[in-house]
Amino acid sequence: MINRRSLFALTALATAAAVVPAGAAEWPSEKPIRLIVASGAGGNADLVARIVAAELEPLLDQRILVENLSAASGMQATQEVSEADPDGYTLLVGTSSQLVHNIALFEPLPVDIRARLRGVALMNEVPMVMVVNNDDPAADLQGMIAAIKADPDALQYGSGPTGTTTHITGALFLDRIDGDILHVPYPKSGEALRDLIGGRITYTFNPSLTAVPQVRDGAVRPLGVSAPDRLAAIPDVPTMSEAGLEGFVSQTWNSIAAPVDTPDEIVDRLNELVNQVVQSDEIKTRLTDLGSLVPAPLTPAEVDEYYEVQRDTWIPVVRATGARRQVN
Repeated sequence: MINRRSLFALTALATAAAVVPAGAAEWPSEKPIRLIVASGAGGNADLVARIVAAELEPLLDQRILVENLSAASGMQATQEVSEADPDGYTLLVGTSSQLVHNIALFEPLPVDIRARLRGVALMNEVPMVMVVNNDDPAADLQGMIAAIKADPDALQYGSGPTGTTTHITGALFLDRIDGDILHVPYPKSGEALRDLIGGRITYTFNPSLTAVPQVRDGAVRPLGVSAPDRLAAIPDVPTMSEAGLEGFVSQTWNSIAAPVDTPDEIVDRLNELVNQVVQSDEIKTRLTDLGSLVPAPLTPAEVDEYYEVQRDTWIPVVRATGARRQVN
């Protein structure tokens, strides 16, 4: 016979088993994890994704496949992850471009980003660096502003695809100085940087992770960093505020998101491990040396709150540019 105490214990075990979704307890034992980057290979998000994935693999004892799907400003990747099985095997490396700006860019929106994705972890924040060709006559930010005012038809700024942070930062800059020059969007922000080095455009706002190596190598000349404080990676470069544009702050960030119905047990475990990786001395130092910022760790709920604050701030800015995108 089973006494009342034994019956209570068995009932509690059965209840606990019932609330753990099928497969969650064994995750990630079934197959490799797809970590889908919503931008091109070699860019800011791709670089961070591969650094973190390499550290996560031994902790999870599972292979992580980093895939790049950059079509339509990352909307293809966002849609694929949002429609994937919520089993922890398909994740998105999402930035401000995909999880904020695209909400304002696409009409109609192919997928309800707010409703179909949940935050897992925030990895790092990435300010923009305003860079010019080494031969540009503008000695500093004020010199560039003066040149834009004097002869706007002679100048151009480059960026990644329309609606990405590199574009929106450039548009916000022109709005702040009441300037108007030609915008040249490229499939990847790295291509804009190459044309800048070749003297074919005037300036770009490039993510610090890709701009800092070019600054250090002397390939381009920085005019300012769109961060509240100077970057440890390039401490001699002033912030945009210090260079004369008070309060000008604009940055992207790299996060991991999952389909909304992904079990809490999987999301919480991923959150703990990603935070462990990026807060480790080795990876934090590496990300900082690349030119990014590593904020204090956030819980999944705090990541979702972070997304909403970013949306409240930037969706009106994106809409004010008049930029629009289509999936095809």
